[in-house]
Amino acid sequence: MKARLPRASTALATPVALAVATFPSYLPALPVALGVLVALSFLAVLAIARRIAGSRQHLTGPAHQVAVALGGALTAYLMFVTWTTQAAMRANIGMDPLSLSDIGVLVGAALGVVGAVRGVGWLWRLRPRMSRRMVAFVAGLSVLTFAPASAQAASISSDQVLLLKSPVGAVRAYAGLSDSADDAARARIAVDRLVAAGGLTREHLLVAIPTGSGWVNPEFVAGTERRFGSEVATVSMQYDDRPSWVAFLLDREGAVAGAQTLLDTVVAEVSALPLVQRPQVHVVGESLGATAGQAALLAPGAAGDARRETVCSTFWLGTPGGGRTGLPRETIAANADDPIVHARPSMAIVPTGEDRPWLPVVSVVHAGADVLGALAVPLGSGHRYGAEQPDRLQTCD
Repeated sequence: MKARLPRASTALATPVALAVATFPSYLPALPVALGVLVALSFLAVLAIARRIAGSRQHLTGPAHQVAVALGGALTAYLMFVTWTTQAAMRANIGMDPLSLSDIGVLVGAALGVVGAVRGVGWLWRLRPRMSRRMVAFVAGLSVLTFAPASAQAASISSDQVLLLKSPVGAVRAYAGLSDSADDAARARIAVDRLVAAGGLTREHLLVAIPTGSGWVNPEFVAGTERRFGSEVATVSMQYDDRPSWVAFLLDREGAVAGAQTLLDTVVAEVSALPLVQRPQVHVVGESLGATAGQAALLAPGAAGDARRETVCSTFWLGTPGGGRTGLPRETIAANADDPIVHARPSMAIVPTGEDRPWLPVVSVVHAGADVLGALAVPLGSGHRYGAEQPDRLQTCD
């Protein structure tokens, strides 16, 4: 029996969808994420192509064969380009190349999404009520496709470096949500622990505003202790237990309030000391912690003035949207491929102004996928910052 060729629309939609799904982005795509993007791009391009074609007569004969051959050739070429491009991006940041199992995950994710969407469409025509439940199920599966990055973020936040003993005799003090549900009480507990451990007698006092989950970057703590030895104390306070992106969207004000409360408590303790005995106070924030720390220092009024007068320097790592305060002795760490710093919702309709390829809608979708995988990369790329950063911290010597 003679094999039946695919429709011309399908053959030509496939390379277009592959080009859309693999359009240049900030980071190498996770295999499962790339599979989902390929599938959704294919379905969208195919729907547009068939809507444009409408009721026009389908290609037949030699024209059909040429369209299928052209689509196949373009697909093969783009698959080669995708493979080499992803390999180069991975090698550039120290990631392992795509393996055969990665390709299997990619293909499986793509086929699974296409099959699920086609199945929902079929059910919608037969039984609309059941299909609505299926839509919710498919949406849930789509969220789970990015579970590796979320799981990594969760495992990172569960390891609180400030609860571990410093190997160089530096002071570490921390208060979590389990210590108190009240910001003021929790800040008091953190600072009391700092004072009891002799933190105010050290030359440098680092106030670390954590990420949404309460995580303080152990690489940064290790870097400051390598630089200053036992003459540094670090204090921090948890203000939420959700991943940063969830807290950023749902309760950014809570993060700012937590940062303000901790800073005010530290400022009160430091200000009570004789001028010659006061440590240099440095504020460091990463991710949502950077946003919260900046807002706390830029707040108007007497409290904001007191914070700014007490703080020697600031250091912001991976600030969402790339914000900064403009205060003296401010240091910014922003990886060039960190989508959380550089991506904007406005990318859907206007370029970011950075020297990178851009397409309307497509670029913002890719940026969203990159955000979800921004922690699943080696240190020094994406939204991960290493132990070399504290060498740039400015002092008041």
